[in-house]
Amino acid sequence: MEPDRLRWRHSSEGSFTVNKLYKRENNIMQEEELKIWRNVWKNIAPTKVKCFTWLVVRKACLTHEVLQKKGRVVVTRCFLCNETRETNNHLFLHCKFTAQLWNMFFSLTKTVWTMLEHTADLMSCWMKRRGSKSKKKWWRIIPSCIWWSVWRKRNGRCFEDKIRSVHDVKWNCLETLFFWCKQNCIEEIEELVEFVGAL
Repeated sequence: MEPDRLRWRHSSEGSFTVNKLYKRENNIMQEEELKIWRNVWKNIAPTKVKCFTWLVVRKACLTHEVLQKKGRVVVTRCFLCNETRETNNHLFLHCKFTAQLWNMFFSLTKTVWTMLEHTADLMSCWMKRRGSKSKKKWWRIIPSCIWWSVWRKRNGRCFEDKIRSVHDVKWNCLETLFFWCKQNCIEEIEELVEFVGAL
């Protein structure tokens, strides 16, 4: 009879080495990275929006947080809520202004969602929603659409001192999503109101 010993379940022989752990963790990270990559690049958003979305996910978008890391002296208040520091995750996920856009889409799609901490985490699990093929296509571009609308609103306020209401930005976001879907023939719906009803 063999004496009891510790076995590492992630190895066929049961032995643990740092090298095996590193390879295992690296594979998991690569799978997550691939999932995020697919969600960003394999969707119907315009190419410039895909590039922008990739910057958001990589935290490379020129928010105040990134500008400060590059040595720029900037006011760190969020231009949209004016309440806290403008970080990538705050601006695109947690800002009160941005949360209203997310909540609009969650309400329209009858989705229960707990907002994640980081943009990369959101993109990683965004595709777990089930539904028809056409609905999956437009579902995949919702984060890009929200982030693009938020960034345009933020830059309008930052550089042109434009103030637009949340209602205007919500409507613009819906129009943008509708336009991208129409351009790619996802739905045979002619009117924006019909499209919103089909969400």
